[in-house]
Amino acid sequence: MNRVYRLSWLMRSFSLFFMMFGLAISFQAASSGLDSIEGTTTAVLLGVFLFPVIGIGMTVNAFLSTVSFKENKIELRSIFSEKKMPLSSIRGRREFVVEGGGGEDGGSTRYLKLESNDRLCPEMSFMKQYNFDEEFYKWFYELPDLDEEGKKNKKTSNFGLV
Repeated sequence: MNRVYRLSWLMRSFSLFFMMFGLAISFQAASSGLDSIEGTTTAVLLGVFLFPVIGIGMTVNAFLSTVSFKENKIELRSIFSEKKMPLSSIRGRREFVVEGGGGEDGGSTRYLKLESNDRLCPEMSFMKQYNFDEEFYKWFYELPDLDEEGKKNKKTSNFGLV
C-alpha cells in the first residue's frame, strides 16, 4: 500500500495568491520608482522585497510537500525537511489545533500527530489540510488515542501544595 498525499488545492491556491500579490506589489513599486518617493522607509523597501520571496517559498513548499504512506513507514517531506517514521515505532496518535493570532478572527490550523515509542525516532506532526482519503483516516483512527488515554490515566498532583 503506497500512497502519496499532497496539500489541498485550497492551500496551494492560497500560496499562489500570496506569491502573485507579492510579485504585483514588487512590480508596482519598481515601475513607480519607489526610491524616488520621499518618506520611503527601509521597512517598506524590505517588505516589497520579502513579500514575493516568501510567496515563492510558500508556493514551492505547497506544491512539493507530501505525506507518503508506505508498506513499512510514513514520510513527511517539505522543502525544509524530511521525516520518516517506521510504522512499527508508532506509539499512538494525537490531534491538536493551533490558533492563529487576532482572537476569533485569527483562524486555526488542525494538526495530526504521530508519537513514537522510540526515543531516537522523532514525533511527526502534519496539517490536516492534506488530501487524505478514507483509507488513511481509517488507519490513523485505529491507532491508540493518546489524548484519551491521558484523560483516563490522569493523576492528581500535590506539586506546589507542600
